[in-house]
Amino acid sequence: MKYIDKYFGGFDKLKYNVSQISKSVEGAGWGILGYQTFADSLVVLPCDNHERLTQWGVVPILVIDVWEHAYYLKYKNKRGDFVDALFNIINWDNVAERLETARKLV
Repeated sequence: MKYIDKYFGGFDKLKYNVSQISKSVEGAGWGILGYQTFADSLVVLPCDNHERLTQWGVVPILVIDVWEHAYYLKYKNKRGDFVDALFNIINWDNVAERLETARKLV
C-alpha cells in the first residue's frame, strides 16, 4: 500500500487510473500497471496495438487485456463494463507479490 498511497494517493485512485487508461487503449492492446526500476515508482501505461510499447525500465505487475477476444463474447462492445468487472476478481495479493519481485530486480 505504501507505493499505491505514494504514487496514486490511495487504492481508489489507483483503480481509477488503471481503469481509465485501460478503457482508453486504441484498438487492440493492454492497460499496464508497472514498476519503474529506475525511479522506484509505479506507473500506469496504455499499450495501443501491442507492438508500439517500448517502455524500458518498467516491469509489468498487472496487465489488463482489452483486445476484443478478451471481452466480446460476454460484453460485446462494452469494453468499459469488462474493465470495471475485472476489479472484482483481480488478486491484489498477487499484484503485491509481483511488485516485491520486481523491486528485487534492481
